[in-house]
Amino acid sequence: MIRKRLHQHWISLSLLTVVGGAFVPQLSVLAQPASSEGIQISMAFEPPPGEGMPARTAGGGSRGQCPSVTQGTTPPLMALVPAFATQKEMAIKGLTVAATPTFFFYVPQIPATEAAFSLKDENNNDIYQTRLAIPNQAGIVSIKLPKDTPPLKIGQTYRWSFGVICNAENTEEPKVVFVTGEVKRTEPDATLKAQLQQAEPLEQAKIYAENGIWFESLTTLAQLRQTQPMDGTLTEQWKQLLESVGLDAIANQPFVNALEN
Repeated sequence: MIRKRLHQHWISLSLLTVVGGAFVPQLSVLAQPASSEGIQISMAFEPPPGEGMPARTAGGGSRGQCPSVTQGTTPPLMALVPAFATQKEMAIKGLTVAATPTFFFYVPQIPATEAAFSLKDENNNDIYQTRLAIPNQAGIVSIKLPKDTPPLKIGQTYRWSFGVICNAENTEEPKVVFVTGEVKRTEPDATLKAQLQQAEPLEQAKIYAENGIWFESLTTLAQLRQTQPMDGTLTEQWKQLLESVGLDAIANQPFVNALEN
């Protein structure tokens, strides 16, 4: 009955709008273990045309009170996605070129063992839902859309929600802290495709960032860092990319689950 209530609650949660507050490169990333030490690359994100510079806000919203989250946890629950200021709220959104991208979230250390993720299309139809166990430590969680998920359509915007369920087994109404945002799939032009084909993985991450394609830039670096965790250059590039979109507070946080390919 608890899981049934969680499922029903999560479906309703994913319809909410948060006030205040997007890629998978070729597997050659994992097949190239050569160290990048000594390579000098400036890894800064350039927003897509029409967007201002990203600005970070205080994390997610909540349903009920999640202990240690709604009472000033620093840093709070965050999506590793740029946040842009609009007239009404902070829009957390990014571009991807992948049919089934990967999403990253920072989860603080809180009394919770389960999280839920939901993805909907422009007509509010469910594309993908899942629940996952989270460890009892602060860090970055990745969620890869399975290959059998309906592929994201080029030019369409999708709405995702990620929520951490606090002490779900002890309450009739689970307490949830959550963050929501958007991902839009785009098609790289011929020039960009040629540049990417000729570039090494680290350079690919830079090219994606320079062209406003957030999800592929982040995922490429994440894959490199997980295969070469002692490479100081990759650590610095990761930090530069996150800092360029106001995610300084979580730039040094560890990965807490293995990145799926």
